[in-house]
Amino acid sequence: MNHSKSQQPGGAHAPEHPPHGPAWKRMHHSPFFWLASVCILLAMTIFILTNNLTVAPGTKVPSPAPMLTP
Repeated sequence: MNHSKSQQPGGAHAPEHPPHGPAWKRMHHSPFFWLASVCILLAMTIFILTNNLTVAPGTKVPSPAPMLTP
């Protein structure tokens, strides 16, 4: 009556539901993944819109130096 097919592997200490699918698919359900994604996209947007962070808030863009004539 006790067949090895009817018993769960690992005995009574086995986890109830093992994770399904690979880790890279499961991580999209984590709020930490989405928070990090938003922070990275925000940082990239700020970097691009400020021209490589050369313009600080509240400051003017420096004008180019006048050309010297020989």
